[in-house]
Amino acid sequence: MGALPSKVQQRLEQLSGRFIKDLPHRLEEIRILTEQASAGDVESLRELMQHTHKLAGSATTFGFEDLTDRARRAEGRIERDLAVHPPVLGDESRKALEAVVAYTPGGSAAAETATDAAAESGEIVPQESHGSGKIVYQIGDIPGLTDELGEQLSVFGLQLVPIATLDGLEEHLAEQSDAKDKNRKIVLLATVAFFNEKTTRLKQLSALRTMLNNALVTVLVGNEDDFDTRLRSVRYGAQAFLSTPIDVTQLVDRIETMVSEEAVTPYHVLVVDDDPEQVSDTALVLQEAGMITSVVTDPTSIFQVLVEYKPELILMDMYMPVCNGAELASIIRQNSNFVGIPIVFLSVETDAQKQLEAIQSGADGFLTKPIDPSHLVTSVRIRAARTRAMRFFMERDSLTGLLNHTNLKQRLEHEVQRSRRIGTSLAFAMIDIDKFKSVNDTYGHLTGDRVLKSLARLLEERLRRTDIVGRYGGEEFGVILFNTDVAQARRIMDQIRESFSRLKQYSGETEFFVTFSCGIAGFPDIEQASELGEAADGALYDAKQAGRNRVITAER
Repeated sequence: MGALPSKVQQRLEQLSGRFIKDLPHRLEEIRILTEQASAGDVESLRELMQHTHKLAGSATTFGFEDLTDRARRAEGRIERDLAVHPPVLGDESRKALEAVVAYTPGGSAAAETATDAAAESGEIVPQESHGSGKIVYQIGDIPGLTDELGEQLSVFGLQLVPIATLDGLEEHLAEQSDAKDKNRKIVLLATVAFFNEKTTRLKQLSALRTMLNNALVTVLVGNEDDFDTRLRSVRYGAQAFLSTPIDVTQLVDRIETMVSEEAVTPYHVLVVDDDPEQVSDTALVLQEAGMITSVVTDPTSIFQVLVEYKPELILMDMYMPVCNGAELASIIRQNSNFVGIPIVFLSVETDAQKQLEAIQSGADGFLTKPIDPSHLVTSVRIRAARTRAMRFFMERDSLTGLLNHTNLKQRLEHEVQRSRRIGTSLAFAMIDIDKFKSVNDTYGHLTGDRVLKSLARLLEERLRRTDIVGRYGGEEFGVILFNTDVAQARRIMDQIRESFSRLKQYSGETEFFVTFSCGIAGFPDIEQASELGEAADGALYDAKQAGRNRVITAER
């Protein structure tokens, strides 16, 4: 197999440099999450599963085999821990994670090459983010493509790698050990014209999809946005079509939507049954279908589980010693916080009248034992999906998809309580887009909406999965940075502020730039969530008064 083109090789070395430069941050994140999981925090245990999986994939891509082995070993141990009821970090997992955190690249050739590339590139290295490590392969020339597209995409944690031909892409991917990973998406960017009347290229594209287990995401670009061009893009297998000039925010939105479809967080089901054997059997069936389960055998403890884990469905037996299922369903429905959670009875009861009476108590369905496992899984999945969709629209801002004002404040209260319980720091940042009214007045509200969405996307991409982002209202956003002190938060938000100021915004053919100001306050310096919000808002006001486009922390 021939060598990769020099430009591609250089770009891969830069990516490897980013990986090495960011590795200490990633290992520190795993160390912190390990401490939190050891203290009984189940959410941190689930985060560890995601972090070790991603680390194993990245380490493989850049040739760090020892780190790959350590990360995969830890991932396997954690997967078993999550199957325990309740989930708990085991000693074997802790030892495996300690081995991951203790890893150092040493003096390997790969490490030296990567470090040199990172130093030469001078690029900003984001925190471990939602979009970290994703590569967009540009195949062939794309007329009208801005020379700065690669730089603009890098702001969102995406890397643009130009490759001249499909043969070159196939050779490159064949060398990547995780290219056929069903959870990894390969993004291809090309013009519709690249495939026009090119039977050989279309056959190659089809073969690539087969090789990648249909994990190839194709975005085609056209100079004309008409029906005929879009029809050809569909026939060539494109999942998305964009017209030139390319709007970077729109491109990132489409990529993230498509690559995230398969990586859905498992549904969480609460199983309530006083029979330990029955409840274990039911939980096992759901777990094998990829769901997370919590178990309650004592009905009197159900509210503690509902508050802690927020399940998307309750699967409940009809007959229990303390109270029957209908009574427990009525008790749950008395609490307005849990009105939206579906309750499905799973019982040996076959009397239609009794089943109807049970449903009238506040349940949403009735399944009769014995039940075929596939029927159980399908019934649960359909209802849980509906719950998740309803929660999303109830909790999220319709424009940006971020948490809305009410739910952001609730999460801040919850995260402060969690930080107090496990003894860690927390920072809350308030962001306001500078002179946003002028953007709306000059370019129109549709352009203003795109600016808001670009900042929302950037925050999601550059922050960790453990961080929480919401739209506070208008052009204001709020960010909760878990296990982060004020000084760390200031460095992170200042880096994002600088990146946002370099991001090109578009209104038709017109290009312009926008900045934001930010205020930060921290726990435990400020102990109450409400006071934390007020202090961050005050610091934001100071940032605006000091000239905008800056980050200021609240005084203690």
